[in-house]
Amino acid sequence: MNRRTYLVTATAASLSLAGCTGSRDSKPRNGDDPESPSDGPSNDRPDGTEYPGAAGTADDFEALERWTVTGGRLTADPNRSVVGSQSGRIEVPEANQTATLAKTFPEPRDLSAVSPGIAAATNEMVVPWLHLIDDDGNRITHRHAVSGNLPLMRYDFGVDAVDSGFDATRVREVRLQVWTPDGESRTVWFDDLHFAPMPETGRVMIQFDDCHVTDYTEALPILEEYGYPAVTFVNSDYVDGGEVGGDTRLTTDHLRELRDAGWCVANHTETHPRLPDLSRAEQEAEIRDSKAWLEDRGFEDGAQYFAYPFGRFDATTIELVDEYHAIGFAGGLPAHGHVANTQLAPRIGDPDADRVRTALERTVELRGITSIFFHRLEGDDLAAFETMVETIHEYESRGDLEVILPADLEREFLY
Repeated sequence: MNRRTYLVTATAASLSLAGCTGSRDSKPRNGDDPESPSDGPSNDRPDGTEYPGAAGTADDFEALERWTVTGGRLTADPNRSVVGSQSGRIEVPEANQTATLAKTFPEPRDLSAVSPGIAAATNEMVVPWLHLIDDDGNRITHRHAVSGNLPLMRYDFGVDAVDSGFDATRVREVRLQVWTPDGESRTVWFDDLHFAPMPETGRVMIQFDDCHVTDYTEALPILEEYGYPAVTFVNSDYVDGGEVGGDTRLTTDHLRELRDAGWCVANHTETHPRLPDLSRAEQEAEIRDSKAWLEDRGFEDGAQYFAYPFGRFDATTIELVDEYHAIGFAGGLPAHGHVANTQLAPRIGDPDADRVRTALERTVELRGITSIFFHRLEGDDLAAFETMVETIHEYESRGDLEVILPADLEREFLY
């Protein structure tokens, strides 16, 4: 894979991180002994009850000999872990470009009601691919970009591709692939290969960023026709500002009408900066003060939720979002399972009409969760939004899809 191809793939994957840092990550899910290896999934929830079916930790990287490795060198790292006492560190040399970790199950496993995820970290950005392969060699491919120099954390992998004959009830192999640009090496850490539950029916969340007036003039009338709510992530300094950056923005009265129509009015910082470019104090002020603005004006429910401007973040940003919010939304792919990381819940942005249809089709077929966001609704973006609403209505009227808000995600669909 040449460097240009790699960068295109990495950009398309979106820089979304999924997992829990701090004390949440340190809690083992493999029984009473955090160092005990697990060949099969653990069904233990943190509260002691059981996840349904195959959900839970499937491999804690305590016994690295279970993995067949090609193209790299896999060793234990006792200094980084999410479950158990160590993670697996794979080093991909410059000459190889790709490394693969494969694990074969003794008997086929029924993974039709779960979605895979894994904890990962890297020295520089990578896009791990996670394949589930059935008895006949057909596969479903999930992926998620991992930014460099972040804590080891869980990732909610979304769906990239599905073979037409793939049988999720007879999965024989899990395969992890890491690609690198030409002439570059990578070090990647993996831990806690897990399977998160899927909803009984697909769920979709409709979102908007940046306080554009078209949330009110275009989206609201269309969504009201079907009774669907949405989320608007607002920049408090833009509200009541008239034209900002050449675009007309929402007013406080608009926001109150959206809230009264069932929308969630949520936080997107004060001024929409690239947060990693700021000091810790500046990042905190952007996040904290915009949340306070929402709370002071009666939007306290929505103030619990956050979307990262430009989808950009560093370790400090993630820590602050976790401190001030119940859920933060970043980039990702569609049709994931229950969210394993409340700091970086996945979503896809400004899709065209074809991508909307594909994302919703997979969400319904796999009973996954997908969040879709738009910015200013005009031209092709407005057409894609209208296609999305019509497609949602088609599935929803058959009982195959439900529209949710962040509070529903927080209440019902966290792993």
